[in-house]
Amino acid sequence: MTQPPPGGYPPPEQNPASGGPVPAGPPPGYTPPAGPPPGYAPPPGPPPGAAPAGPPPGAAPTGPPQGYAPPQGGYPPPPAGAPGYPPPPQGQPGYPPPGQPAYAGAPGGGAGSPQFDISKVTISDWVVMGAGLLLLIFSFFGWVSVSVAGLGGAYLGGGSLGAWNEYWWIATLLGLAVAVVVALRATMGQSLPQIKPLFLVIAAGLGFVVTLIALIEIFAKGGSSEGFSVGPGVGIWICLIVSLVQTYFVWMWGQKQPGWTLPKLPGPANL
Repeated sequence: MTQPPPGGYPPPEQNPASGGPVPAGPPPGYTPPAGPPPGYAPPPGPPPGAAPAGPPPGAAPTGPPQGYAPPQGGYPPPPAGAPGYPPPPQGQPGYPPPGQPAYAGAPGGGAGSPQFDISKVTISDWVVMGAGLLLLIFSFFGWVSVSVAGLGGAYLGGGSLGAWNEYWWIATLLGLAVAVVVALRATMGQSLPQIKPLFLVIAAGLGFVVTLIALIEIFAKGGSSEGFSVGPGVGIWICLIVSLVQTYFVWMWGQKQPGWTLPKLPGPANL
């Protein structure tokens, strides 16, 4: 039992309005704090002090979570060669045989690697490629022939100039470029879609025109005077004929390609 303090308890506070003791409770005008609205229900949850649901930290998962649906058709097979999985059986569809690449175009083989195939080379291809080689060879032969004669017309000597002078070399390069493109198309299977057949015909035709202009120029500047004789050599005649043949066979090949708009030349269908 609690003992009263020395001197006793102080008298209760008197209300000056009524003369009686002040009642215990909130003073006049006091507004209690706002509480939860009527019908309010606290959210569900574990009671204070309850252990959280789920496996303890660090425990290994025992399976998929609730509500998880596996993918349609099951899980995909593991990649070939993965650790812990046996290799796929031989001859199973979808797997390449041993020693062959897994996809087309892989290093060492497949459709993406150009391969030399001489069986696809036609007669026109051989003629065009051979014409380019001949144009290169005879470009070093005499396009202009110069001879010196002494008194009485005796031959004293002479010389010649090839196609690698003035602008004449353009004809050789055009014919050689046409032969290279046709060789890539025919022997290596390179489609080269950016180079249209019409471009090859124009290049071969320009080579013939340049050679013809050079021949006319040599005739115009040539002649004999004071023992000197200047005229076309054998090289320019051969190059003129070869460039014309190359233009014809390139035209024959181009008119068989889709989208050809120029007139078709007569000739065998198997070229």
